[in-house]
Amino acid sequence: MKPSDFQKTVQCRFESCLKKVVRHVVKDYQKKLKRRKKEETLFCELPEIVVENLAVWDDYDTDYTIFNVCGSDIRICDDELAEALKHLSERNRENLLMYYFLEMSDTEIAKRQNISRSGVFQNRHNSLELMKKILKEKR
Repeated sequence: MKPSDFQKTVQCRFESCLKKVVRHVVKDYQKKLKRRKKEETLFCELPEIVVENLAVWDDYDTDYTIFNVCGSDIRICDDELAEALKHLSERNRENLLMYYFLEMSDTEIAKRQNISRSGVFQNRHNSLELMKKILKEKR
């Protein structure tokens, strides 16, 4: 049985309408892809320095050694350095930590420790030499 002219017309109109819909869906999809490409960047395309800034690193108490100086907690991440600091007397250790970590001047340290400014410098110099010796022995 042959389809009638009316059925052919309806079928042609349906196919035409379907093609229009498919064309518009494809256009919309392409627009969406273009907009996403313009607005979004893939992680693999980001520079290394940007990815590092996005990273979050957990900080645990076991990852460092804490020294309390002048009411401030100073965290030392390097285990060898922390061990070398532990071998120093408390006054010399505080001298080093105040100078290098709290960025105090020799005069400020001298006032805190009740010694002369030159004594602060000499203590720091001797402490650094002792630490250097300790660190060389461990290697």
